[in-house]
Amino acid sequence: MFASILKRFCAIALATSIPWAVAAEPVTLTLNFTPYGLHFGPVMAKAAGLYDKAGMEVEILRGYGSGESVKRAAAGTTTFAMADAASVVFGRDKGLNTKQIATILDKSSDAVYYRKASGIKSPKDLEGRSMGAATAESHLMLFPVFAKKAGIDASKVQWVTMTSPAKIPSLMAGKIDAMMTFVTEEPNIVSAGTKANAEWGRFLFADYGVENYSIGLIASDALMKSNPALVKKFVNATMAGYALAVADPEAAADAFIKAFPESSRELVLAQWKIVAGQLVTDTAKQKGLGYMTEQKMASTIDMIKANSKLENNIQPKDVYTMEFLEPQFPRK
Repeated sequence: MFASILKRFCAIALATSIPWAVAAEPVTLTLNFTPYGLHFGPVMAKAAGLYDKAGMEVEILRGYGSGESVKRAAAGTTTFAMADAASVVFGRDKGLNTKQIATILDKSSDAVYYRKASGIKSPKDLEGRSMGAATAESHLMLFPVFAKKAGIDASKVQWVTMTSPAKIPSLMAGKIDAMMTFVTEEPNIVSAGTKANAEWGRFLFADYGVENYSIGLIASDALMKSNPALVKKFVNATMAGYALAVADPEAAADAFIKAFPESSRELVLAQWKIVAGQLVTDTAKQKGLGYMTEQKMASTIDMIKANSKLENNIQPKDVYTMEFLEPQFPRK
């Protein structure tokens, strides 16, 4: 199995012109959250030797929300990070200068999950109910957009601040009525709901007209200027890892469990199935995994501007770049 993965990598490396280096360059990648199925790409890239072959020694670190990932990338305390496009926009507005260099979730993946026992049946019912949220999570930035489109008075939602890992247990225990997360975490909610014998429902932002770029790989302006070769090596090796995971999810799951043995293989595979649907879009099939367009990023920014106050006139070129990514296609 591992030999076949390496064989696939060699083909991808040659096809995408990933530079090969002699001395390993230390790199840190801060995720947007704790490791789960969304992160098969970098884990697979590391396990299959893509980073090693490109001359990088990559350490994968858990994250604490997209907002925190943007702060760390902008400050240079992590080399690269994963963060939601909205967090990059809001960060840029505050002087945290990062850009997405590839998208992972090409579709809007935000959702509100609620306990049916709370009596919630429609988005309007969220008014007066408790909603769990972590301080730096990107969903908070997009909730006003969802609220406006769904006819909710956002000021009437009762926010309960908690850590991201506490949200699902708190929801199932009835400590909060609702919470927000990415739809890629739904398998966790299914599992927790079954164990707690609790029925739940969801409101997908996309079902209410919220369509935007979501989680992607980010780098700081400073890094892109000082070491563009590293940015190019990293983004192409990582997206090649995602291509391998699409082609062989079982091998990717094996690699993930080896790296994070505390995880459930069944659960991360279920998560990955959802991620793959968000990753391999029509655009990705035509242009390659991770590809972003100026038009969609402009729409993402316009949606944020229409529902949130920005101090600066943020443009697409300020928050994304296709300068480093080369076409990456899944290979069977």
